[in-house]
Amino acid sequence: MNHLRALLLYSAALLATNSCAADVKVISWNVAASPYEKVLARAPDYKKMADTLSPDVIVLIELTGRPDIKAIADAIDWQTYYATVSDGQVQGDEIHAGLEVGVLSKLPITSVIEFDPKPEGHVHQVFTNAKPDGDSSIPVKEAPLKGIDMMGLAATDRGTLRVDLANGLTVFPVHLKSNSNDACFAADDAIKDLKKLGLTPVPALQAVLDNGSDVKAKADKDNAFKRERVIAATKTVADLAVAEGRTVLIAGDWNTSFEPGKFGQSFDDCQLAAFSCAKAPFPASACSGDGYDDTFTILTVPLAGSQKWTMLTKDLGRTFDEMEFADKAIDHMAVPDAAAQAFAAPKVGPDTFGSDHFPILTVWAAP
Repeated sequence: MNHLRALLLYSAALLATNSCAADVKVISWNVAASPYEKVLARAPDYKKMADTLSPDVIVLIELTGRPDIKAIADAIDWQTYYATVSDGQVQGDEIHAGLEVGVLSKLPITSVIEFDPKPEGHVHQVFTNAKPDGDSSIPVKEAPLKGIDMMGLAATDRGTLRVDLANGLTVFPVHLKSNSNDACFAADDAIKDLKKLGLTPVPALQAVLDNGSDVKAKADKDNAFKRERVIAATKTVADLAVAEGRTVLIAGDWNTSFEPGKFGQSFDDCQLAAFSCAKAPFPASACSGDGYDDTFTILTVPLAGSQKWTMLTKDLGRTFDEMEFADKAIDHMAVPDAAAQAFAAPKVGPDTFGSDHFPILTVWAAP
């Protein structure tokens, strides 16, 4: 009888401990790619972010390699941390040649897969403050990021990871293709250069900025397709993690927003008309019919894979410091429909903490 009573007391205590520890705060934050010296100089930003938002897990976007996430971890100074980062690119003179993703966690990381269309055979490990050079018991495995048949290879120069945590949560950090448009950049730069020379810009250059061009419209659709291709490939492997019984979260910088007229409901894209290079809002009249960017719908309908997902951030306000996407979020979180009720509605952090993105956060009530 005493043994049974002791067992019951122990079970009750364990249950109470687990209940207190069940809520997990997850943050996703594009920290802004920077030279390593600037990363070190921003140590107070990272510390302030962690002190203000008290995360348990941080999804980090626009790292340029392992030294970045190590510097951020050191600045935050958790008693125990586990960290991993993709390493698909080697940092060069151009800082955006390496746009990696990573996860910094108080919770133990049990396994990591780095998805890459062209695995390089790199070997590295998860590292902790106990083993800062890498824990060989937790290797980071490489696997190809396979596109779905109709889209072809999910080519990307940006990191994609699967990170399994000891509490059953699996995180897929993503960084999807930006909306950078060479037609707008070229016209704007040419006007500025002509003005520096004391020359009057030709009207055609200003017309590109004011009215857009067919070249710009094609680039906008190409950028959307690159996002769709990578998120479809990511969804395929994320669906497998759901089938394993994991609670799965896809989070990061998606570089697209829920602006009316832009996002579609099927792969039947509209004929996108030329529209201004002005940053926001997107003119819905430029896309008569179904929208041209199906990034979200690939998950929510779904247009690919087996699981139906919920975009937790659909109604979230602006997460990018500039008004390029009106007042809409471009940093997003998605979870399978069946798990959506366990996640609190995401919020936008009160500050950018030295970045050009605000962090976004949710709380997972683990069962």
